[in-house]
Amino acid sequence: MDDARRQQLTEIVAAKAGVDAACAARHLAQHDDDVAAALRGIDAERYTLTQRLLNKYRRDPQDALQQVALAVLQQEGIRDDRVLRSERIAALAPPVAGVVLLAEWLAYVEWEGFDSALYANIDAVAAFIAGELDLPGVAANLLQARDECAFEAQRPALALAALAYIERHMTQFP
Repeated sequence: MDDARRQQLTEIVAAKAGVDAACAARHLAQHDDDVAAALRGIDAERYTLTQRLLNKYRRDPQDALQQVALAVLQQEGIRDDRVLRSERIAALAPPVAGVVLLAEWLAYVEWEGFDSALYANIDAVAAFIAGELDLPGVAANLLQARDECAFEAQRPALALAALAYIERHMTQFP
């Protein structure tokens, strides 16, 4: 590649990533002049995994929550062994454990339905929602009213509250 083309790619990466030319050139060299790979490398250097996931899935808070929980499970090596899984999740930092618990419960709602999910760890989920996410109305619905339509109406606000909670506790996430 000639110097003019390399300079042009450096300028493109620097502008898109908001970094200086030296940083852009270094990442381009590391990634064989692949602009997309250089941009991903810069993001990996600047942001944590959780920050990158939140940036990528910001338009769909429920998906972002699931992606963060999945990243935690993968990073911690927590598999589907149900006996050990609950213990390993509980051993995580409390904010991380709460988010993973909530995300798994929401996934359970998708897999098995709302009525079945009301019998799966509902007390712990409701306590997290009421206490940490400060959504006592959502928790009360789960524990007392058990109204699926009300829950579905509250679900977007629940996901947004969970993302805000993750952002407040970012240092504890991968």
